[in-house]
Amino acid sequence: MKKAIQLTAILFAASFFAHPTCTHAQLNSAAPLSLNQAINRSLESNFGIRIARLRNDISSVNNSWGAAGALPSLSTAIAGSSAISDQTRNPASFLQEIIESESVNSSLTLNWTLFDGLGMYASKTRLELLEAQSSGQASLIVEQTVEAVDMAYHNVLLQTELLNVLAESMSLSRDRLLEIKWSESYGAAGTFDRLQFENAILADSTSWLQQGLAVKSSLRNLNLLMGDSEDAMWILTDELNTPPTLPSSIEVRTAVLQDNTRVQNAIISENIAHQGVKQAQAFLYPVVGFNASFSDAVSKGSFGEFSGSARSVNTSAFLTLNFNLFNGGATRRAISSAKIQADIAAIDQEQAMTQAGSLSRNAYDKYMLGSSVYNLSVKTTQNALTSLEIAETAYKNGVINALDYRTLEIALQSARVNEFNALFVWRSAYMEVSRLMGSLRAPLLSE
Repeated sequence: MKKAIQLTAILFAASFFAHPTCTHAQLNSAAPLSLNQAINRSLESNFGIRIARLRNDISSVNNSWGAAGALPSLSTAIAGSSAISDQTRNPASFLQEIIESESVNSSLTLNWTLFDGLGMYASKTRLELLEAQSSGQASLIVEQTVEAVDMAYHNVLLQTELLNVLAESMSLSRDRLLEIKWSESYGAAGTFDRLQFENAILADSTSWLQQGLAVKSSLRNLNLLMGDSEDAMWILTDELNTPPTLPSSIEVRTAVLQDNTRVQNAIISENIAHQGVKQAQAFLYPVVGFNASFSDAVSKGSFGEFSGSARSVNTSAFLTLNFNLFNGGATRRAISSAKIQADIAAIDQEQAMTQAGSLSRNAYDKYMLGSSVYNLSVKTTQNALTSLEIAETAYKNGVINALDYRTLEIALQSARVNEFNALFVWRSAYMEVSRLMGSLRAPLLSE
């Protein structure tokens, strides 16, 4: 909560210099925002995820036995006709009467493919794989979004911490300046020292204003990812902490090869290609079909004083066997093309696994390096802080001058900046490893 209050105050001060008339209203409407809330808002508003989910719905609808051609088709037809033929003035007609006729024909037809070389089963399996592939594409977008939001959220925290470093440096220089002015009034200090601390405050103030703009830019980027207004203000409740511990490099590599989304999508693509081979090979086999029909035709007619009606009912059922003996080699060519596509998909899968393994090793090395660099930067900050505390006493005793004190102050400032930057880089490496391991799909699975 203390960090959240500091962030709010800093955002207020940074925004005031750019938009002094609207800052109060924005901060009054600021709401708390945790990292999980930011991720959920982004997943809800991300256009790519929404489109991917709709495409997944299409694949789910198409994944049926009917679409694979395994279910029968049933159709009906009804036709009616009415005719009047006036032959009273036709001397060539045998019946010189007005002939009237009406008829109604209805039919019901059933067609069912019983065997097509197991092509329908290959088609159904392919539809299932297409649905899984569509879901994998959605998962890939989710992972990228989660990683981007996590980095944007922590970037706001990082820029805020850097702003805090400058604010603390200015506060320290201001305290020294007040002491210098008090000593100067009694003749115990010279103008040179006062000018040095005034210049330090001016330099830090310039950097502070520039860093305030960096805070606003980082917050604007976070709002863009969440689909909110660019000027929306938030109170970030999470803190910039060290990332969790990862398992060993061997365990990470195993998890990447098993659960990496790109690898999984490549495996699905290869399976789809193999089903394409089975579908092409199905045309080598005969097609056995069952056909049944029922028709009912009713008619009636009249000519002169005579009239009559008739009805005809027909029912039939039969099996058909169709076998393609020769089609110019089209079936063989289709099979050869499908096998080549399967070979291409196998190469793509091997490439995806190789790239995923290489990326996981690089990301894990970055994570381990980030941990070491951060620990060293923390030690450097501690040493710089101790040196400045010693220098403060030495400066008051006249052992060192203002320039020496400022040098140590800048050293502490630089050490703290390096510490926070190292922490952010460490966090980035952790998120990259997590994405490669497939650990960022949880937000999608929980919906």
